[in-house]
Amino acid sequence: MKVADEQGGARTNRRQLQAAQTRRDIILAATRLFTRQGYAHTSVTDIAREAGVAVQTIYSSVGSKARLVTAMLDEVDTIAGIPPLAAELIRSTDAGHVIDLQTRLTRQLNERCQEILVGLRSAAQVDQAIAAAYADGHARHIAGARRGAERLAELGALRPGTDVDTAAVALSAFLWLDTWVQLTTDHGWSFDRAEAWLSSSLRALLLAE
Repeated sequence: MKVADEQGGARTNRRQLQAAQTRRDIILAATRLFTRQGYAHTSVTDIAREAGVAVQTIYSSVGSKARLVTAMLDEVDTIAGIPPLAAELIRSTDAGHVIDLQTRLTRQLNERCQEILVGLRSAAQVDQAIAAAYADGHARHIAGARRGAERLAELGALRPGTDVDTAAVALSAFLWLDTWVQLTTDHGWSFDRAEAWLSSSLRALLLAE
């Protein structure tokens, strides 16, 4: 009986993993098409063909075409490993570690998903639905920077004269997509070098000595 239960559990886990991978394939296929040809000019059939699945699989796995737009941002967070880093940041009692985590979080987002993010921004210039999704992503970035600044304030770690609003702006500006693109693409820095420089710069700018 125990063996049968274990085998059944293994099959369930495999199905769950396969379902999660199928969902990710669909979302990434939609992302490619939306950024390449626009939301309005992409049909569910196009997405199914790009992902190699049936149309009904899209509806059962993700939902409508409109739902795919919002699902893209959630999937980007998952690919970048954002949730565990964000949770660790809120728990951390070391101010330097908070800044390191904030930098690592945006590093992984840009290192793993930069092509998607740049594509979405490009498509947002001409597509209202993509523009809304991109604006949502921007809002998430600003909110994340705010949470980091508030955590530094809670720890009493901010440099005298630096308030939460200023710290949040600094974190948001230093760690925004454009900064990572400039450092790693325009200047050819490695992600390791960019992360180290951004983290040390933010420590020097924001933390009390």
